[in-house]
Amino acid sequence: VLQLPDVVSEVSHLLKRLLGSSLEFSVRHDRELGPVRADPQQLEQVIINLAVNARDAMQAQAARLGKEPGGRLTLATRRVSARDVRKMGIDIMPADDYTALIVQDTGGGIPDGVINKIFEPFFTTKEPGKGTGLGLSTVYGIVKQSNGFIFADNVAGPDGAPIGARFTVYLPVYRGELPRAPVLPASAPRASEWTGGAHILLVEDEDMVRA
Repeated sequence: VLQLPDVVSEVSHLLKRLLGSSLEFSVRHDRELGPVRADPQQLEQVIINLAVNARDAMQAQAARLGKEPGGRLTLATRRVSARDVRKMGIDIMPADDYTALIVQDTGGGIPDGVINKIFEPFFTTKEPGKGTGLGLSTVYGIVKQSNGFIFADNVAGPDGAPIGARFTVYLPVYRGELPRAPVLPASAPRASEWTGGAHILLVEDEDMVRA
């Protein structure tokens, strides 16, 4: 049971390195967000995958326009009431209270012929060798495993043309009893130093993540 802003805070330093100095990064949080029940490491993976996807889209957009790399990634958390859900009229989403995570970029948006396929495994619009097509399908799987919902849409500019993509993750507010911190006995044994002498192999094809 956790608060989404805490997860965003944990991963923000890594995101800044992933995005590089050419991209702007901002975070906004609603107040009085309800707690959600999910795996924090998996939620971090959701945020990283969406951010890397946004970064690649913004870089590709700059290359298409012949401009210097640039753009803006915005992460936001929002309180969504059951009344808000009923107004949205999404049949598959029960009318309940949710805490939403919004990841929005300025990468030119998602083409109409692609937007309904982006969560399919191995589907990618990137060049061969540039992506596996598993990033968004992994995100989808984690969100569904957490009893949540994820939707993608385009953000329109003043002229109505798409200027970026927006991914919104809805996680149901947890209503159960909050876990209590474990009470350690006064004479708790000290942890011994680990001296196994083994090696850990880390396999990661994203340079910045590996660094």
